[in-house]
Amino acid sequence: MLIATADEGLAVLAGLRRESAVADFRRIDGMLRYLDGISATGYEFAARVSTIAQALGWSENVVQNRVAEAQAVREQLPATWEAFGEGRLDGQRVAEVGREMAKLAHAQSFERLDGRIARYAESHTVGELRSWLKRRVAMAEPEHAAERYEDLYRERSIRVTHSDDGTGDLYANHLPSIVLADIEARLDRAARAIHDPDDERTLDQKRADLFVGALGEIDPAHDGAKAPAVAIGVMVPASTLAGVDDQPGISADRDWTIPADLVRELATEANPFWYRLLVDETGEDILETVYSGRYPPEHLRNAIRFRDGTCRYPGCRVKASRCEVDHRIPVPYGPTAGFNNWSLCKRHHDRKTFRAALPTHDGEHWPIGDTILIE
Repeated sequence: MLIATADEGLAVLAGLRRESAVADFRRIDGMLRYLDGISATGYEFAARVSTIAQALGWSENVVQNRVAEAQAVREQLPATWEAFGEGRLDGQRVAEVGREMAKLAHAQSFERLDGRIARYAESHTVGELRSWLKRRVAMAEPEHAAERYEDLYRERSIRVTHSDDGTGDLYANHLPSIVLADIEARLDRAARAIHDPDDERTLDQKRADLFVGALGEIDPAHDGAKAPAVAIGVMVPASTLAGVDDQPGISADRDWTIPADLVRELATEANPFWYRLLVDETGEDILETVYSGRYPPEHLRNAIRFRDGTCRYPGCRVKASRCEVDHRIPVPYGPTAGFNNWSLCKRHHDRKTFRAALPTHDGEHWPIGDTILIE
């Protein structure tokens, strides 16, 4: 096939993407039809699952998961299922939706989210969809989010597995996200503070070495002395802090949530520093104020990073805290202000600078209310 222009090439790829998504639908829909009316606890169901697995070259466990995920979407989310049938969503996105939607309990929650899920899933990557679904499920039924948190937290554990090549893996399961975020931030800061020209380790290698080194210092007679605090950004609606409702707190990168009760407990016991994202000490809107000079002041940088959550390049999940704050319209033609600045990771900042590609903005990354920085 000869392709004359770049636009034609993109059109061909878009067509192939839809064909692949339709094929996903036909495969999944065929599986469900083959299993319809069969009790999921009976021998016949297990036998049919085995038959499907052999026909598709999948494991029986994969088939069972795909069936459960697809059934949840077909039965509870008609608009999303329709988008799947039309090839606007593929099987991977539908699997993500079904997996998260299984956590909801009320019919009205599905009804409120159905159309929004279809629109968002169609225009965003799987990683973005996964984070978005986590937030929406937690906000849709905050009382159940708290229950799930407690159930999983009771199962917390540390597990070590060893490979055959002298290495292994350490897994921490079901620990509170706020604790893990604090550990990640401490490792990141400590790794970046290592300035040795002869040190050829990557940032990830430094973080791993620091982590192992810290674990090696564990002492049964540890006196409990605390290291300097690291700020973890969590966006919290004022109504939650006031006890009016139980909307969860959301991390600055929109990747995890905190149940309302835990947020209020941390706000009381941790003696946090309160920071109103959009308003500075003079009462002016931080993101609308134009500042002199090329470099944004620190409070504007914080506001931009909280607003964006991640790099603004389409599909990029690099946290805004690790990004550079870039001018959309470059200096001296564009001002230093929230509306002209956004977060770009170094790689995509370079691409934008050399006009290899341009980022975009969507409304999902604007702040949702008051912000709490938990020290």
